Amino acid sequence: MTARAHPPATRPGPPAAGTSPAAGGPPTAAPAPAPFPPAGPVPGPAGEAAEDAPVQPVTRMVWELTELPADTGHTVPAGLRVEVVGGPEELAGAVAAELTRHGARVHRGPAGGPADAVVDLSAAAPLGGADGPGGWRDALTGTVTALRARYDEWAAETAADRLFYLAVTRLGGGLGQHPGDALEEPLGGLWAGLAKTLHREFPNCNARVLDIGPDDVDRLPALIAAELGRVGEIEVGHRDGRRLTLTPTARPCPAPTLDLGPRDTVLISGGGRGIGWQLARTLAERHGTRVVITGREPLPAGDEPWAGTDEAGLKEYERGQWAARAPGESPAAVRRRLDRVRRLWELAGNLDRARRAGLRVEYARCDVTDPGQVRELIRREADRLTGVVHNAGVDTAARLPKKTDAEILRTVEVKIDGFRHLFDQVRELPLKFFCNVGSLTGRLGGMVGQLEYAAANDGLARLGRWAGRRAAFPVMTLAWPTWDRIGLIANFTATLRYMAAIDVTDGLDRWRAELLAGSEGEITFVGPLGRAIDPGQAVGYPVVPALPGFTASYPRIFHLGTVRRYRPHALLDATVTFDRAQAPVLGDFQVDGADAVPVSLLLENALRAAEWLVPEDFPALRVEALEDIVVPLALLRLTDGTARLDRTARAFHDGHHWVVEVGYHRAGDTAGPRARVRVVHAVRGGGPDTAGPARPPAPPRPQVAQTTTLRSGPPFLRWRGAVVPAAEWEPGPADRPVGRVRPCAANDLWATPYVPHPALPVAPLENVVRRCTRRGDGLSVTPDPLVVGRITPHASERGPSRVEGDPALGVWRITCEASGEPVATVAGFPGPLGLGDARAGAAPPPHH
Repeated sequence: MTARAHPPATRPGPPAAGTSPAAGGPPTAAPAPAPFPPAGPVPGPAGEAAEDAPVQPVTRMVWELTELPADTGHTVPAGLRVEVVGGPEELAGAVAAELTRHGARVHRGPAGGPADAVVDLSAAAPLGGADGPGGWRDALTGTVTALRARYDEWAAETAADRLFYLAVTRLGGGLGQHPGDALEEPLGGLWAGLAKTLHREFPNCNARVLDIGPDDVDRLPALIAAELGRVGEIEVGHRDGRRLTLTPTARPCPAPTLDLGPRDTVLISGGGRGIGWQLARTLAERHGTRVVITGREPLPAGDEPWAGTDEAGLKEYERGQWAARAPGESPAAVRRRLDRVRRLWELAGNLDRARRAGLRVEYARCDVTDPGQVRELIRREADRLTGVVHNAGVDTAARLPKKTDAEILRTVEVKIDGFRHLFDQVRELPLKFFCNVGSLTGRLGGMVGQLEYAAANDGLARLGRWAGRRAAFPVMTLAWPTWDRIGLIANFTATLRYMAAIDVTDGLDRWRAELLAGSEGEITFVGPLGRAIDPGQAVGYPVVPALPGFTASYPRIFHLGTVRRYRPHALLDATVTFDRAQAPVLGDFQVDGADAVPVSLLLENALRAAEWLVPEDFPALRVEALEDIVVPLALLRLTDGTARLDRTARAFHDGHHWVVEVGYHRAGDTAGPRARVRVVHAVRGGGPDTAGPARPPAPPRPQVAQTTTLRSGPPFLRWRGAVVPAAEWEPGPADRPVGRVRPCAANDLWATPYVPHPALPVAPLENVVRRCTRRGDGLSVTPDPLVVGRITPHASERGPSRVEGDPALGVWRITCEASGEPVATVAGFPGPLGLGDARAGAAPPPHH
């Protein structure tokens, strides 16, 4: 497959304009990147992969403006049913008129009937700003109400090109990152975070954030018409006549510019537990700093029945409370009561241990959403305060229909109003720093059930940037992944589906470094992406080599194709394009004189397609085999340099195995030849109870009708050997053919900015096909379709391979020449008997 795994203007690789600015600056021209070089061995589909480790190193990244291709004349899909939400009536009317002119059917509010798209103008009008009374509440509630009204229909939709959500923000046109952005309405970040998480509620909703500046207000209806219905980057800004997005760039932490010591006082909101407490203890231990932590609850008096107990004692208390549950008290009420007890028990224990260690950590009761309480706290501490860390946060992890408006608003209030109240009171103080504790949910989108949590964290990051331009001290927002088993996360294992966790010690060292450097703006700490990445994320963010885990994650993104239908864990329909201009290997193989897609590349594409469909509990999977492989040769032939194939992948449980069946046919030609392959997975590390019985030793033999072409002279299947090295064959034991073959270099397979590393051994597999269709003495014997019972991958290629075959049994063993370790086994693929010419299967002389 080629770079047209995604829309050709944007995928894969960097934005087409190839621009990259200095940190915080405007986009500037930069040379196009060279092909991404190999980054070392890539775990094969059968090997133990390092990316399964729950805690992994992170990379410090900032998000910089890059330029997207200019408007290419996109128009709103004709007949698109659009609901316009929020915003002033005059603006909503102008937007409706413009979209109607383009053929859309527009209505205002959910009462207007079904909708294929929501245009959300809630943040296009003043929300009270960072200094206002919180006018965002009604606007956000309006958005949530509109989405709830569409929930059942949109959640069930499987078509990938039907549903759209477009939110307008007024951060300045540069998504708040351009130095000239006025951040006129920084609370637009709420809608940006929401949009980036919407795919967790509606897997096939194409979300977009359209950011504009003051100069583009009059053009807003036309800009909405130009962006609505487009698939690609989620965040798009229009500024100075250019379309912009944000791209991650790795940046080291600057050198320290300040120090902390016993004369400093740092205030940490919500610092009594979790990562806030870890920072409080670290600052007190390492720097002798006085730290004031806050919380909404009064400090325990010490005479509670659970006071002073250890973990076992607390659990005993909890069991007693369940046993003594009053008649009519719901289990949910008991859980809430015991959750509160556990919070207070943890707070009391932390403070007691700090006191006994001689650490200067104090507790102050303060609800940061109450401006009066914050005002009083800062009044008491103002003379000594030198740093503020806004760490307070709450998260109610549940899908949108199961949340109340009050729960949603509470999550946002703690982050947004808490920041505003703190900043209002300290903005004139000579602080050394103000640090927001953010989350990658705001930057990358949240997990299932974190719609408003992502909104709150992205809103916090934009507010932090707004504040940084108005304060004399540095304001930073540190966007963290999950910390190793501490923090707000209730289900640590579930979070690993999205991204690996950060080590606590590493996180604290990085946190101290950022504070002492006086960092500014939004800084993210990114680990390798987990298995829960979905197609919407894959096309919504620029995927660049700087991202951790790029080498392991990028191949499936590259091979994704243009998605037509998607149902998580079950179905992925896409159109994939193999293009000779971007894949030199397509000119290295021919079917009956026409350039064609090598069989191994089609299988590689199928294997990568299967990676998008995993069981709902996201177990670690190991590819056990590719089975029931049927490939009609006519399907592989290029037409005008390309092969466009419709691919369907369907996943299901088969006993103890997870199976993904992948099929191909010519795009738009459902009556033509069809290829198929079954990708069989075992659960890795599941033990004997979960691994299930092994696959039958005899490979399946697909029952299909075959024709055989015998030729002397130019073979029916021909390999030029320029990209895929030809094996050097010789007779082996029992006169079985034995070949030595060098691996294909990934950079030779693909001529794209970023190169995916194959999971399958391309050169050995191609040489097996070649050997099975060549008898020697210039005679080729070609069955059609090609039928292979099973390919079992064992490990990645690591240098030249040895291929030993038994054509009579149809078994071919591929091993590492240097170590003898197995790489793959092909079974159920018989070849012509007898070796004939010792060079049978080698590249023939050039034929013209």
